[in-house]
Amino acid sequence: MGFIAGLLCIAALLWILIRTRRPAAGQRVAIAEERAEREVREPARKLPRPVALRPEFSEESMEGLFETAPIGYMEIDRDGIVRRVNRLECKLRGRDANDLLGMHCAELLPEIERKRYREQIQRKIKGDSAVGTYHCEYPHENGRTVAVEVHEQLLRHHGRAIVGMRMASIDITERKNSEVAAYQNATELRALFQAFPDLFLRLDESENVLDAKGGSRSDAFLSADQFPGRNLQDLLPASVLAEVRAAQKKVRASNAMELVEFGIEDQLGQQSYEMRLLPLNWDQWIAVVRNITARTASEQRLKDNSQELEQKNEELEKALTAAREATRMKSRFLANMSHEIRTPMNGVLGMTDFLLGTPLDPQQQEYAESIKRSADSLLALINDILDLSRIEAGKLRLDRADFSLRSAIAETTSMFAQRARAKGLEFTSAMGPGVPEGAVGDAGRLRQVLTNLLGNAVKFTERGQVGLKAEIVGQTVDEIQVKFTVHDSGIGIPANEQGRLFDTFTQVDESNTRKYGGTGLGLAISRQLVELLGGEIGVESEAGKGSKFWFTVTLGKSARPEVMAPAESKPEVPIRPTPAPPVSVAKSQTGTAQRAEAQAQPSSMQGSLRILLAEDNEINQRITLRLLQKLGLAADAVVNGREAVEALEKRKYDLVLMDCQMPDMDGFEATAVIRSREGKSRHQTICALTANAMDGDRERCLAAGMDDYISKPVGLEKLRNALDRWIPGVGALASGN
Repeated sequence: MGFIAGLLCIAALLWILIRTRRPAAGQRVAIAEERAEREVREPARKLPRPVALRPEFSEESMEGLFETAPIGYMEIDRDGIVRRVNRLECKLRGRDANDLLGMHCAELLPEIERKRYREQIQRKIKGDSAVGTYHCEYPHENGRTVAVEVHEQLLRHHGRAIVGMRMASIDITERKNSEVAAYQNATELRALFQAFPDLFLRLDESENVLDAKGGSRSDAFLSADQFPGRNLQDLLPASVLAEVRAAQKKVRASNAMELVEFGIEDQLGQQSYEMRLLPLNWDQWIAVVRNITARTASEQRLKDNSQELEQKNEELEKALTAAREATRMKSRFLANMSHEIRTPMNGVLGMTDFLLGTPLDPQQQEYAESIKRSADSLLALINDILDLSRIEAGKLRLDRADFSLRSAIAETTSMFAQRARAKGLEFTSAMGPGVPEGAVGDAGRLRQVLTNLLGNAVKFTERGQVGLKAEIVGQTVDEIQVKFTVHDSGIGIPANEQGRLFDTFTQVDESNTRKYGGTGLGLAISRQLVELLGGEIGVESEAGKGSKFWFTVTLGKSARPEVMAPAESKPEVPIRPTPAPPVSVAKSQTGTAQRAEAQAQPSSMQGSLRILLAEDNEINQRITLRLLQKLGLAADAVVNGREAVEALEKRKYDLVLMDCQMPDMDGFEATAVIRSREGKSRHQTICALTANAMDGDRERCLAAGMDDYISKPVGLEKLRNALDRWIPGVGALASGN
């Protein structure tokens, strides 16, 4: 304000000095004319003559000061007419001087404000109203607005009569813009404080609260109203204050933020807070306080959940370990049970075969055949249980090899065609167009599924027909998808029972009075085998009207050109029922056995071969020796692995049939000893002959150094095929036996 007052003094002096300046010619004429007119109108109000200039100021220097002043000047007479303006005033108004001179000052305002402004000017010039300072805006023609601070001053003649008014305009546009921006920032900051629940405190070095903003009125501790003018020691517990002071020292030393967490008890219970301390300047601090009760509770819940999850994981790990141990024990139990059951089963089946090979009367023949059928059923049950165990453990492995697809189908249907004929049923078999002669896949598992479905079809059909159809339903460059349909005219399956038909241990008729027996494993195993073979299985049936079981498998295409499919499919060939009494069949089987017994004399080549059998079970030993005798082969028998090693030291054997579980030294140990004593020039062929039939037993035997593997129970054909793999020509020489 001192600067402005000085400028006003200079302006007044300039006014007194410049009044003596003669106006320009044109301007002098206009003023003279106007003065003459005014004197005519108001002769009593003539202005006194201007005072002469002081000798130390020249007219040119005064005009220069007026024009170059850093303040805009505009002078009006008693009528409000603009008589004089300087350069800065013209710039502020965005007008030329010629536009302003001679204009009433009210015309520089918007039309709506002119009348009121004229009245104000007249009152001020008359002395009825005080002059003062005010702010206004000068609109420019280009749309820009200039904010100015206007200082009014009355002009007097010789300090007495008022002759006009001077308006000094100071440009405050930047200042006003800064004030507007500051106000906007303050408004936004105020809104920001109100939006955030955090409490912002400004503290001095003595911990006095200089200012408080934000906070939450719903939280008694975070209410900003209670903080200004108070000290932290009045607001915080002593223990918390000590932590805050320690944090302040760290902030002072590191000039970085520090965090303090504390708790305060209020009417809502224990509340948790955090205070962030930041340096503001050398003697002031900023503290941001936030309620973290919900976050702390959430963190505690997460911690509790984490601990609970960790505990659950430990429990699951223990349960998993126990489950693995249970699975291992189960597998071990099944392996032991399989071995213990298969060992006597080998004796039952073997001795029954031998019994059926002897002369029997019809009643004895019937009894022996019943034993054989029961033993076969028991063996099939054991195999089903082992298959199910392998599948559930994920240890069932499929073979992938070239095989004759049509032969596999024909062999399976041939067996069930005979069973159907024995029941008086018609059996049909058909292959659709494109079914190849050969394919790549697991022929044994395919036969197993067909056997299960055809066996059920014959089992549950009392009259009518049973049949099988194979057809191609899709193929790619390398694979074919074959669909098999087994149909029958049997008892059928109710619709409400079909959904659980393929579940383990499930039967449609589970009553104690059911007519048909079974474990309910066949279809469950079939479903899982089909899925492993890359297909699916389903059923279409109606109670009392028969059933259609279908499944698909994905097989590889055989690379051999000779196994391509024929152009046309063969029509269904029915096998008409021709009932044959069981006695006749039995006589035929007995006759065949008698011929095998008669032809058991060894040929010259067979007589030169010798087999070593290591078997501790007396009955199984007798059965295997008898089978070898039927094949015309000489054999020596020992009861454990140690005796087998000693026998091999005494003479050479063409093949060793080695049981795995034997006393004193088992087959694995014996094989290891034999292999350790062999040189590079000789190799003893060893074939495992064991009741261990679990998944992995074959691999274990081969890994132990054995060359082949035969699972018990063993029959004549199984033994013949194994021998033929290692002693070429044995199968051909013994084929008539």
